[in-house]
Amino acid sequence: METRFSPQPHRLYLWMGVVLVVIYLIGFLPMAEFLPPPSPGWSAERLSAWIVEHRLGTQTACVLMILGATLCGPWGAALTIWTRRTESRFPLLHTTQVISLGCGVCLIVLVNIVWSAAAFRAGETSPQVTQALWDMGWFMFIFAVPPFIAWFVSLALGILWNPPEYQHFPRWSAYLTLALCLNWVTDVVIIFFKSGQWTYSGFTGMWLIFGTFSLWVYLMTYLGLKAVARQERISWQEDPEGVYHAKAE
Repeated sequence: METRFSPQPHRLYLWMGVVLVVIYLIGFLPMAEFLPPPSPGWSAERLSAWIVEHRLGTQTACVLMILGATLCGPWGAALTIWTRRTESRFPLLHTTQVISLGCGVCLIVLVNIVWSAAAFRAGETSPQVTQALWDMGWFMFIFAVPPFIAWFVSLALGILWNPPEYQHFPRWSAYLTLALCLNWVTDVVIIFFKSGQWTYSGFTGMWLIFGTFSLWVYLMTYLGLKAVARQERISWQEDPEGVYHAKAE
């Protein structure tokens, strides 16, 4: 039986989740000054003027956040791998996680591309064009939550259905993930509101999902690091040299 295990890459990729959240908080708050972000109820002229005034901060934030968004891929992969043995030769849940994670990473990368394009031409193009690009970025950031929900549900089911001998995550983490999905699915309603808490700049529409996702990342990172430590102990017991062979090769 294959017992080799190299914990270093797993720990490195899991810590990328912490870096991801920190980068986004820095980009969102002090750089882009999204506290609060412009309201979708603003006129195109007012929004365009705001972006021109905050152009450098927005552009710098987008550069930082697009780098942070890329880290979501390896971090998510570091979680996904722990449910791989749930399905033996027919890894449907695992494959769904990988596909959904890829879609999610593409979306949060595109968010920053669209915001960057809006800031790049703000004040030079029609305010309506700038507003349309700005709205598109926020809709990619919040409205496009279903791929993430597919990822979270598949991950949660993978944890719940893992055989006991391969159970590295506590079952309550799966139930918590499913509960958060019920909250996040409501973000599709931002398409109907331009004022109030259900808009893409409101507490329920944006800050709740942003905050709960950030906390979830930290929690799953912690549990992932514990899973790596547990697997390292198991691999050491099965083959004391196996933990190191993988590092050398």
